[in-house]
Amino acid sequence: MTDVKVSIEELKKLAVAKLTAAGLNAKSADEVADVLVYADSHGVRSHGVLRVEHYCKRLTEGGMNKNASMSFEQVSASAAVLDSDDGMGHSGMILATEKAIEMAKETGIGIVPVKKTSHCGALAYFVEMAAKAGTVGISMTQTDSCVAPFGGAEKFFGTNPIAFGFPVKGKEPAIFDMATSGIAFGKVLHAKETGGKLPEQSALDADGNYTTDPEKFATLTPFGAHKGYGVAFAIEALTGVLMGAQFGPHINKMYGDYSKMRGLASLMLVIDPAKFGTGNYADIMANMVNELHAAKPAPGNETVMVPGDPQHAYFADCQQNGVPVAKPVYDFLVS
Repeated sequence: MTDVKVSIEELKKLAVAKLTAAGLNAKSADEVADVLVYADSHGVRSHGVLRVEHYCKRLTEGGMNKNASMSFEQVSASAAVLDSDDGMGHSGMILATEKAIEMAKETGIGIVPVKKTSHCGALAYFVEMAAKAGTVGISMTQTDSCVAPFGGAEKFFGTNPIAFGFPVKGKEPAIFDMATSGIAFGKVLHAKETGGKLPEQSALDADGNYTTDPEKFATLTPFGAHKGYGVAFAIEALTGVLMGAQFGPHINKMYGDYSKMRGLASLMLVIDPAKFGTGNYADIMANMVNELHAAKPAPGNETVMVPGDPQHAYFADCQQNGVPVAKPVYDFLVS
């Protein structure tokens, strides 16, 4: 399917215009658009502006608070809970990350669980915020049920992603962002949008058989079999269960239940290495990155990469040549 190349600035303007037209307040619309365009311009198209149409539908039908009043409950010097007031998850996570960085700079660690929130987009955005502040960021969130547990044929947990961000002296941060499913659910949406296929053994059909056809998709599978399942379990325990929210199959669906608030929970953890006596942390990280880049590559590889390298290269290309956007998505944004 044809892509349309759009500048980063123009793509953000288009997304903001659609979100504000759906009634979202200007500040949150700007934040949401920034997270979405970040995803598209870093090659994570499953979490980019293709989500705008969905957000507009949910905003219009009452399933998200257009003018959320978010507030913190300070638990200790290094911990606070953010009540996101059923607002946009992106805005909630930005606020949570800022608070966690602030506490980490004071105490060494800042931890902010977020409750009563919604889909927050690519977690890489938030851990990169932490890394660019010279701290380490760890972020995770629950999602609605779409992944079969190890040994199961029906969906239970969501893709339950987790991300890490590390400052690297003189280089872009090292960012690792992954779903605990073999692929992110957004990749199913992207495959449907573009007529593509799903990776082998990443999805099951209604009968529990593997399928690469996004139209026959019934549930995803966890990465690494029991390992991905175990990580998804842990993330659910540290988000939804920790905040007394729903879990697994009890969570209101993202695509459906448009008039109902999602009631999701997320978690942001920030560590300031300097408070642990490692003031040169980013320098040591740079040494490690340089040694990895210099390591002997396996046949068929030009070099050994570190987490974030492909995304940073993609972003550089988008800055110069524009961001690829599927034509149906572009057509919606300009309509």
